[in-house]
Amino acid sequence: MKLSVVIPTLNERASIGRLLERLLAAPGVHEILVSDGGSTDGTTGLVVAPARVVPSEPGRGPQLRAGAEAATGDVLLFLHADVLPPRDVADQISHALRAGSVGGNFRLRYPEGGLLGRWLELLAPLYRRLPRYYGDSGIFARRDVYEACGGFPHVPIMEDVVFVRRLEAAGRTAYLPGPMVSASRRWKGGQIRTLLLWGLMQTAFALGATPWRLARFYRTRTG
Repeated sequence: MKLSVVIPTLNERASIGRLLERLLAAPGVHEILVSDGGSTDGTTGLVVAPARVVPSEPGRGPQLRAGAEAATGDVLLFLHADVLPPRDVADQISHALRAGSVGGNFRLRYPEGGLLGRWLELLAPLYRRLPRYYGDSGIFARRDVYEACGGFPHVPIMEDVVFVRRLEAAGRTAYLPGPMVSASRRWKGGQIRTLLLWGLMQTAFALGATPWRLARFYRTRTG
């Protein structure tokens, strides 16, 4: 197995260094690609060989696609810049694929997330049974399956929801123990507001709102 890790970034200087350090020390990681959407805070300057930068238009969907297109591995792992994967991330993925899974994700932990973080840790396994999971949990897939699913869609938001639907239809997926440790920066100082916003957007998307409309709505609420 050759594992390529794709990380979409846009002004992630505060987080990317820790993630790169973890991945560079993780056995079994074949290559690391930072798909950058035009950072202006020095994010790309922290990316040193053997990791490399892949320039992309901004937007998580386009950035994930660009990173995957540049990757050479036969297995792809997509990580947000503010997570830390387990040190044996490649071994966990390898075991799952050898057991017949086509892809999957990881159990999440929010050690600094307070009450909302603990609630999300309890909620994630329940959502996984639907099955529903998101990009912060570390989505992985065999390269051939990723391509058969059409890759991540070229949309500004909800790209993980769309791709996971396709991945789940492609075959059996694995829910790995991880943990994938996620930062809590997105809801510090506004836990209830963040939870309500996420719920509203998920509901709106399920009812037919387009990713572009949701992206505009999100920007107006998070400024």
